[in-house]
Amino acid sequence: MDILKRIENYGVIPVVKIEKADQALPLAKALCDGELEAAEITFRTECAAEAIEVIRKNYPDMLLGAGTVTTVEQAKKAVEAGADFIVSPCYVEEVVSYCVENDICVMPGCATPTEVQMAASHGLKAVKFFPAEAAGGVAYLNSMASVFKGMKFMPTGGVKPSNLRQYLLNPNVLACGGTWIVPSDLLNAGAYDEIRKLARDAVFTVLNFSFAHVGINCDTCREGYENIFRLADTFDLILGNTRSSSYVGHEVEITKQPFKVRGPHGHLGYFTDNLERAIFYLEKKGIEFNYDSVKPYNGKMYVIYLKDFLAGFAIHIEERNDHNPGKWEHREEVKAYAPAEIEEREAMGE
Repeated sequence: MDILKRIENYGVIPVVKIEKADQALPLAKALCDGELEAAEITFRTECAAEAIEVIRKNYPDMLLGAGTVTTVEQAKKAVEAGADFIVSPCYVEEVVSYCVENDICVMPGCATPTEVQMAASHGLKAVKFFPAEAAGGVAYLNSMASVFKGMKFMPTGGVKPSNLRQYLLNPNVLACGGTWIVPSDLLNAGAYDEIRKLARDAVFTVLNFSFAHVGINCDTCREGYENIFRLADTFDLILGNTRSSSYVGHEVEITKQPFKVRGPHGHLGYFTDNLERAIFYLEKKGIEFNYDSVKPYNGKMYVIYLKDFLAGFAIHIEERNDHNPGKWEHREEVKAYAPAEIEEREAMGE
């Protein structure tokens, strides 16, 4: 897989300063146990190349970058040690040229349009936006991105859990550098369990799962409407209508025809900020998806079902967007046309 795509899939890359080479393996284990099998090891210490080499040997599938690379010699050492990509804190012409000439993924640090243009002139598709918050944050990033169409940015510096989603929801952002995931005080104290938790928390901040709705199966249109109106009348809920189902409030969907493929009893729906990232992370855990169930919206998939059922319920994941599956109506308005639809559907044998 393309390195930039792998970086994008993770969404956040831990930025790490390793003081001692013997920290490398327990750190890699903590990150992998936290389901974040990626790291950017900075060349701010003498043992950076050794740390990358040790991790690569023992965790061959980890996505490893070398950060704070400011010389060609450092870039060579990093690649020889097993780094997948090179990151610089600023635009260094000789480092960029060397990497491009040798087909090495490189993201130079860029904080001005001039630097971004220099990167673009080398054919680069992504750059590090550093220092992100100090330079002006999302607003400043958008200003640069409006000029350099197709360029992606990896904001680093000042990015933290409280603003991570603000960056990742921006279409110009490839991923973020996560300096908070492996703080030096925890690493030097050997607090690997706490680092594992920070990594796992970062993963679920990236995915941002939340409950969407429960779908309840009914076998006929009449049965569906009877249950819809009973629930709506009981709790004075708004209804939303589609051809195959209706929403009672925003949390309950009741079908008006059999949907056994979605589970004998119904389905559970969950939201995520990025469906591709959710699939990437969950497939790493061994979860399988039913790709025949994919629903498109604006040229990309926004819904997919898992293969396995849970207690008779299918499970689908839906990407948050401005799509509304049905026209929301007040109960009285839905009731006005429901009987006619029931008669039409029953006449068709549904």
